[in-house]
Amino acid sequence: EKQMEFPSSPFGCPLLLTADSMLRVFDEKSKVFASEYSENFQSSLEKFLRHDMLELNYVKTYFLTTEDSTEDSTEDITEDSKEALCSVLNDEMPEELCGCEVVVQASQYFVGDRLKKLWVCLRSDPIFRHHLPFILENWALLLTEGNELYSLKSPLLPLISVLHSESTYPQYSAVIEVLKRLGMPFLNQAVVEADQKCVKGRCPHITSCQETLLNLVHLHTKIDISFKQGDPSLDTLIGYLSEIHFRSCEGHQSVTRIRQLPFFEDVNGQLTALGDKKTFVWPYNVDDSGHDRWMKTENVIFLKMQGSWKKLVSSPSDLRVEELSSEDVYVKFIFPHFKLLSKEERYKQLQHIRDILFSPIKARSGMIGESSARNFVNALKNVPCIEGDDAILRPVSDFCNPKDLVLKAFPHYFHKLPNDFIYVGWIKFFSKIGLKKFPTERDLLMLCRDVADGKVNDLRAISSLLLDNILNRLTDKHFFPEFSSYFLSKVSEIPFVLAANLSHLTWVLPAASPSKYISIDGEQ
Repeated sequence: EKQMEFPSSPFGCPLLLTADSMLRVFDEKSKVFASEYSENFQSSLEKFLRHDMLELNYVKTYFLTTEDSTEDSTEDITEDSKEALCSVLNDEMPEELCGCEVVVQASQYFVGDRLKKLWVCLRSDPIFRHHLPFILENWALLLTEGNELYSLKSPLLPLISVLHSESTYPQYSAVIEVLKRLGMPFLNQAVVEADQKCVKGRCPHITSCQETLLNLVHLHTKIDISFKQGDPSLDTLIGYLSEIHFRSCEGHQSVTRIRQLPFFEDVNGQLTALGDKKTFVWPYNVDDSGHDRWMKTENVIFLKMQGSWKKLVSSPSDLRVEELSSEDVYVKFIFPHFKLLSKEERYKQLQHIRDILFSPIKARSGMIGESSARNFVNALKNVPCIEGDDAILRPVSDFCNPKDLVLKAFPHYFHKLPNDFIYVGWIKFFSKIGLKKFPTERDLLMLCRDVADGKVNDLRAISSLLLDNILNRLTDKHFFPEFSSYFLSKVSEIPFVLAANLSHLTWVLPAASPSKYISIDGEQ
């Protein structure tokens, strides 16, 4: 009788009783799971040891298992277990869950408490727990309170409101309700064990404002999370996010993120996102007439001085928002786009400048270090702001004092002010920013030459008007600046004074070369 040796290992022997009650051959290259959770995988029972065999004193190395059940342990867990696990999950899980970021209705794929039992396996079985990050990365198994399923591939992840190992956070109850109303997904912790290392390490927690903010950004890419103006829920959320230290190095990314959310009240009272746009605080003493026109051109945002941002940070610079003086806003934004404003809007802006801004700014413009005030005054002098009779916008310096008779007599050279601006208050204001109060020496020389060349109508009246103006200014040196010697020399050579008609006086002999003009020095 031949003596048989007892095998040193079961591999190659038909001694493997699997969970489908079939006796199979032990295969070293195709080990089965020795897990008490085989009932969760009815489509893969042949890949699990039969449940009642687990009570025997078997050698663990013959199976896909480990003797150490601690979460962080990786001893005796080989990489081939991942391949076997993939095979099991591919057989068992609906294909819609594999490689998907979000599945809307979990109830379509898991009936009753099936998902809850699966999660018991995922967090309790050493092999499944070891590969849980891989599983959650590739299968959508993170259940939310809204009955959605997420995988860790999703940028938007379910928010954890509380960990089982921690006490509750009553101070966050109000913001949790706000977030839920916005559509923020919250982890269903009755099913998913949030204390699992890979879950709490990847899913944001309500106590981390930075993580919640990032989740809000991802949520906003999927749905509109804007608030209505005056909604107290926004104040609740802003108060919560104000715990972020935006000024710190760590807060730099948070600034970029929160600027993407429509939480900021602009000068129109609308809640908007800032994004990459240049953003400023709307200063006091700036009239907002026509601001919607030039803001679109400049692609900038102005926030209200007392807007929601003040509840978020102490300084606008923490949010990359600049503060400007009222004169800076006019010089940088309003004056360059004055032509975009309607006639009524331009009038309101000039009226506001005249009544509110000009006097204090003009007073500061002469002080050391007040460059912005000087820039404002200079810019105001040059901005085309008044529409003349030719419907062209011109600076104040192109218009003349309506009370000066000489300037009025030459409308083709000097534009008259529109009727809306001929009142004393306007004349006084415009005189400070370039309004031509009386003709300059250069103007007078030009006008005298026109008379001498016969280029004007009603020569006698205009000639007399010019002569009276020059003589009056020679005598009234208190009101008018003194003429230069150059001017007096040049004007005396121009024959612009219309001589009197003496033809009826027969005793006066006519000149050898008679001319109807004489110059001031008496030469014909």
